[in-house]
Amino acid sequence: MSQFACKEFSALDKELKDDLLECYREAQQEIEEAINDIEDNGFSFDKLDNLFRSLHSMKGNCSVCFLDPLVDALHRLEEIVDGMRGGYIKYDYHLGVLINVVIEHVYALLLDLYKHHGADTAQIQLIQNHLDMIYSEEEDARRPDLAEEFVALLVDGANEAKKDNSSQSFVTKVEFTQTQQADIDLFKGFSSRLNRLLGYSPERGERILKLAQLINNECAKPVDPVQLCAAAYMHNMGMAMILKCKDDDEARAQAERNHPLVGAQLLSKHEGWDDATAMVSAYQEWFDGTGYPEGLVGPLIPQGAVILAMAVKFIDVVWGKSGDEYKKSAMRAIQKVNQQSGKRFPPHLIDSFNKGIRKVLVARSK
Repeated sequence: MSQFACKEFSALDKELKDDLLECYREAQQEIEEAINDIEDNGFSFDKLDNLFRSLHSMKGNCSVCFLDPLVDALHRLEEIVDGMRGGYIKYDYHLGVLINVVIEHVYALLLDLYKHHGADTAQIQLIQNHLDMIYSEEEDARRPDLAEEFVALLVDGANEAKKDNSSQSFVTKVEFTQTQQADIDLFKGFSSRLNRLLGYSPERGERILKLAQLINNECAKPVDPVQLCAAAYMHNMGMAMILKCKDDDEARAQAERNHPLVGAQLLSKHEGWDDATAMVSAYQEWFDGTGYPEGLVGPLIPQGAVILAMAVKFIDVVWGKSGDEYKKSAMRAIQKVNQQSGKRFPPHLIDSFNKGIRKVLVARSK
């Protein structure tokens, strides 16, 4: 693998380089907030100006620190945003996702230069070339499609998606004992009925299960797929308590916060599901310790709980509550999961998530 280096950057004092990394992350957070504000509350040129200023600051900091290849990539991204400010490029959701994903990948290259004094030449060239192509596209209506395709390419690990066998099934077959199968059938029925009562699609549990198993398969040390099945079906059983709260907002909030423990208690009444019970109890915990109900931190959270939480997050963004039809918002869901790297989810499991999602996207493109 060919690598590029930035010798002047490598020669800088560690304190200065640490400051650069911190400033980059701060600007990245400002950009994410601006894009989320546009998506949630509507577009305005003031919000776009804030985004542009943060991006320009990010580029300037990299320039001062002799990171010329990264500056070139960020400049190309800045040209696209400047085109939006000028009115000749229309802001689109997919362009917003593009900005976030490119900035994250440039940061990964920055970390490689910081830690190893070299970064992947093919990756930086891929970014530069595709941003040039998106910016120079004469038909503005084509830009969102080009952005979506490029984001998929980056998230899927560049050209690796093309190597996948299109005939390969990505549905995991799990073998149960007779007793386990009886329980699983019961849990599946519970899941379908509760999802209907809560206003979700009854197929929500199946979708979560398939994705969770897919992510699990990509992990270096997968959890027991049998236990993961039970957790996927039973993870939100405690939400049944919300149905009794009616218009009592305080009681509803308390029921929602307690629902992982309630669901775990229900599952624990069935013998042989200890691991699944632990997953259900902890699936709302965050890697940084800000989750609930126990405020668990890092490795104290069962891996299966993290896998389950990522699958739930993705499915609920893509399918929404009713789940009547596919919303074609996979990139938004991927973005939302990846944004929580180091916060809600450990980075190494984010990698497993991305590899699993790649198979879903490839299958849908066939």
